[in-house]
Amino acid sequence: MGTEGVGPKGRLTRREVLRLAAAAGMAGPLLDRALGRQALAAAERRGGTLTVGINTDIVSLDPNDVVFANVPMFYQVYNYLVKFSDTLQARPELAEYWELAPDAMSVVFQLRQGVRTHSGGVFDAEALLANFRRVKDQRTGGGLYSRLSDWASAEKMSASGVRVRFTKPHPDYLAQIGRWGMVDPAVFATVKQRGGGTGPYRVEEWVPGDHLTLTRFSEYWQPGIPLLDRIVCRIYSDPQAMENAFRAGQIDVAHTIPNKDAERLRGAGFTITPAPVPNEYYILTINAKRAPFDNIKVRQAFQHLVDRAAISKTVLGGVGKPTVQPVAPNAPGYDPKLDAEFGFDPAKAKQMLSAAGFPNGFKTNILCSTSTPETPQVAQVIQADLRKIGIDAGLNIMEPSAYFPVYFKGDFDLNVTFLTLATIDPTEFTISSAFRANETNPSWIGSGPPKEYLDHLNRLTASFKPAERWTALRAAVRFLLEQSWVVPIALRLPTYGLSKAVRGFSVDPQLIMSLRAAWLDK
Repeated sequence: MGTEGVGPKGRLTRREVLRLAAAAGMAGPLLDRALGRQALAAAERRGGTLTVGINTDIVSLDPNDVVFANVPMFYQVYNYLVKFSDTLQARPELAEYWELAPDAMSVVFQLRQGVRTHSGGVFDAEALLANFRRVKDQRTGGGLYSRLSDWASAEKMSASGVRVRFTKPHPDYLAQIGRWGMVDPAVFATVKQRGGGTGPYRVEEWVPGDHLTLTRFSEYWQPGIPLLDRIVCRIYSDPQAMENAFRAGQIDVAHTIPNKDAERLRGAGFTITPAPVPNEYYILTINAKRAPFDNIKVRQAFQHLVDRAAISKTVLGGVGKPTVQPVAPNAPGYDPKLDAEFGFDPAKAKQMLSAAGFPNGFKTNILCSTSTPETPQVAQVIQADLRKIGIDAGLNIMEPSAYFPVYFKGDFDLNVTFLTLATIDPTEFTISSAFRANETNPSWIGSGPPKEYLDHLNRLTASFKPAERWTALRAAVRFLLEQSWVVPIALRLPTYGLSKAVRGFSVDPQLIMSLRAAWLDK
């Protein structure tokens, strides 16, 4: 590049940055990454309203209430103690640094100072303690209540320091708090309806089923952030309606473009950005408490009934890849041998069902939600595969707001959804509801999973050495596949459609969309 385009004080002017980027064929996120933050600082434009289409109706504005259903807007309203880079390294957020005790029985968080809350307060040690007490209360803890069940107590060390103690060693503590959004303590009573945290945007208006409007938080702690005046999230439960709005320029960002449409839209000149790291996967969960699935042989047959390759090719457009295990392919605990051992084999499944006493199949039902465009389609392919061997499965497709209460009550035979992979830590997959080790596990309502499962989880955390823990994960995954209350199907790689004007867009490795540094070049 030489010195061409360098403006006063050695900085590129906005026009020069964009001209050089255009000459290099760059746009959107590619431009952001290639030119770097300093160059972009010269190009950034403040103001304007960004409109985002999201395909999931908002259930609650509490970031800990429904952990994964409403994540698209959580990074805009809330901060977390840490966040993760594209290489899965923990980076400071509200915690400037943290230190795990040598015995992994406690951790000290040192908080960033000067962080303001949306209500005008200060986020300090007292605020963190209040958030801790809130997630430790079953009435208010939401999805984090079970996840942090071994976090015993928290104590104030200083105005900005907090020590958290565990009931057993927790070398996996960072993965456990990856989605613990910090709520403004002043709005605990109303956060579900009105939101409130320390994030770059504050909630202006929420009309359930229609839209959520966020406005710039002028006292945000990070200099120069945010850049937009307003973000409007509009709900599109129909994927085609979202695509039509995207093509017509009615929305700037389309959250989760159907995989099968990604290449077609890219060919039409739109920027399509995939998630940086596979973090989730589609699964079939089985209610082990209901007949005939209380028979383990029936459950095991289902490992061989799902044609994962066909689903990846037809439903996921080749973007998602088949998998039989809850571990990211690039993680140390991934075992390629399991793919063949538990892969598609309808003849073997037929034999196993006959041996279990169901040679002519049976009637059952598949529950799923419209939380992603692909979920009902995955359920339909499975329904067709089951029909080939005599299993008559009905479909019960529901909007997310109606689906989750049914699912969490365990009121289903079979269920298609997506869960979190083990990516950052060997225990990460256990944050998902289907892997809970207690009686609230939807597949094991009332009793919890087999005791041997809990033993495997304890082995996962018995060592503080990462290599030993990932090795233990392989044994745990084999046990899960043998018990078969979950049938992994394919990696879920969300794709996002961006208009040509969108800059500074990013997606967290945990698939949380970030518009903190977003701006509009128009």
